[in-house]
Order: sequence, then C-alpha cells, then structure tokens
Amino acid sequence: MTAEEVFKKILNILKKLLFLYLFWVFFRLAVVGLILPIIPQVPFFVLSFMFLAGASRHFRKFIVSTKIFNKFLKGYVDKHPKIAAFFYEPV
Repeated sequence: MTAEEVFKKILNILKKLLFLYLFWVFFRLAVVGLILPIIPQVPFFVLSFMFLAGASRHFRKFIVSTKIFNKFLKGYVDKHPKIAAFFYEPV
C-alpha cells in the first residue's frame, strides 16, 4: 500500500466522521426546533439526513429506496447536482 492510498483512506475516514458530527449537530437543532417553535425544524432535519447519507452507504440506499424520496425529493435532487452527489455518488 502506497502512501497516497493511505492518505486517501485517512481523508475518507475524516470526511465520514465530519459528516457524522454535522449530522448530530443539525439533528439536535431540529429536535430543539420541535420543542421551541421559534426555530424551524424541517431544514435542520433535511440537512441532518443529507449528512448522514453522505457518511453511510447503507442509509443512503435506504433513503433512495423509500417511496417518500421517490415521490417528493427525487425531482428536486436530480435538478441540483451538488445535492445529488450526497445521494448517488459512492461513499
């Protein structure tokens, strides 16, 4: 294994850890938004699930296979390539 391959693996692990951290931050903000009506909860839930989809291949497959995603979000995701990268590119 070359140094470049090790470096890419380390960066991939750090990216997943960052996405998991951001998932928990936005998920907690969404839960606080459920309790306090001043803070909007829907954008925080969407952001948290996008970061979780970026970190976990299994969760991404689950999200893409649901009826809710195909009915409501697929058209929006397909129109925005940066958002589609979270859902369609490999982890």
